[in-house]
Amino acid sequence: MAIDGAPVRPLRRDEHAAAVKTLAASFDDDPLFRSLLPDDARRAAWLSWFHRCTLNECASVGGVYTLASGPESGAVALLPPGSWPRPILQTLAALRIPRAFPTLDFVRRGLHIERRIRALHPRQEHVYVAVLGVHPSLQGRGLGATLMRHACALASEGDCVVHLETSNPVNLPFYRRFGLEVGVEIVSHGGPPVWTLTTSHR
Repeated sequence: MAIDGAPVRPLRRDEHAAAVKTLAASFDDDPLFRSLLPDDARRAAWLSWFHRCTLNECASVGGVYTLASGPESGAVALLPPGSWPRPILQTLAALRIPRAFPTLDFVRRGLHIERRIRALHPRQEHVYVAVLGVHPSLQGRGLGATLMRHACALASEGDCVVHLETSNPVNLPFYRRFGLEVGVEIVSHGGPPVWTLTTSHR
């Protein structure tokens, strides 16, 4: 099946579980999650929880998409222009009860990074790419670029910038291809750096 250059379509509600599985697999080697959650089983559980909550929040504003080949290939969850900052009640509504208790280190470091990330969002309207992932078995085929082009197209339609963050240095050249540049490097409690990236407003 030819999947390179596949178009992007909205993710259906009944596809959320498959998208969570794909996103969790795509982030298993993420330096930040590896640092926060060195135990494989605990990391898998919290990656699923994190992506499930992110999909729920972005879905509430119509911001979850997948490829024509389906969520088993890849997905992106974003907040369209005008959706940031999120009302706290809507953020809480997207949360789900985790299946495992977090470690104290995970809570302490995770909350610190989350606060820094939230504070560094652009003041102007923007498309916030909360998460973008392609199944590891399909990476390198241009599917991530297809999803990213969709996010950039939404920003172009809204005459605004694209903003996101990553802790994987491998991703930096990829995002630079779309005009994003590193803004701030966040380092928390000796963990790996997290970079914010934003496009320049045209």
